[in-house]
Amino acid sequence: MDKTLNYINKSKLSENLLRTHCVSVRLNNDELQLLNTKRGETSKGEWLRLASLDKFPPIVPPINIEAWKSLSEISQKLNILVSHLESKSDGSTLTKTEIFAVKRQISELRFCLTSSTASVR
Repeated sequence: MDKTLNYINKSKLSENLLRTHCVSVRLNNDELQLLNTKRGETSKGEWLRLASLDKFPPIVPPINIEAWKSLSEISQKLNILVSHLESKSDGSTLTKTEIFAVKRQISELRFCLTSSTASVR
């Protein structure tokens, strides 16, 4: 490790914040599996340190791919609608078809945001 980099980092931290103590722990297979399940993407040492301070890292659930796809499609459709509406001349009013399309996309977006089921296509 570069001594200069190490020196710079240590000089910026106050003595209270500098972590100099190392604690080793031994776990059996079941305990290690439980630790790995609970820690998610956080490193084992970091998770144990935070757990000992009662500052558990937040658990972010895995992304719902279907919801993400649905919201992406709706977003794309809304962007097309906005682009169309912005291209209209200043004085022109919305047609019934345009109003219907906007209402439908807003309704579909609302449904996807509040529903636990897949999107309406």
